[in-house]
Amino acid sequence: MVRILEKLQLLEFNIQTRLLFLVIVLVAAILATALGVLLFSADATEAQQLREEILADFERANDPRFIFGNNLFLTLIMFVPIVGPIWGLLVLFNTGSIIALISIAEGFPPLLTYLLLFLMPVFWLEFAAYALAMAQSMILFLKMLQRRGKQEVSRTCVVITLCTLILFVAAVVEWLILNQ
Repeated sequence: MVRILEKLQLLEFNIQTRLLFLVIVLVAAILATALGVLLFSADATEAQQLREEILADFERANDPRFIFGNNLFLTLIMFVPIVGPIWGLLVLFNTGSIIALISIAEGFPPLLTYLLLFLMPVFWLEFAAYALAMAQSMILFLKMLQRRGKQEVSRTCVVITLCTLILFVAAVVEWLILNQ
């Protein structure tokens, strides 16, 4: 344990290290969602019933303010050291399950539906924000272990602002797509 802490003290968080964290977390987020898609199982009738329950809430959710607020709330939790990345991956796993559910109810292969989402700008905007939040959470935690957490708080505030802007754009784009 002492050796790990000694090596951690030598770890520098330059731009390359931060980008590496971001890419690793982005891949983990995509995989967590894919697992939710692949592990969800329901027959078409059950999926259709669950889909109807989800659509009952659609009127409230079909508002860019709701979309933005919901995604921002989830993302802000992802900034919490230790808990945030775990929370984020669980949320994304659940998102994968919802994708599979709707896909099965509509008669489409869930994995194909998920892969088609890669073509949507909202997918990349939201996943970028989630990955930024979780990566910054991890960096903040590691900086706290190095006893340099105060230095990282201002960067965390910048990343929170960046995520907020990304999620605002994503909410507007998602709302426009949903209402075409």
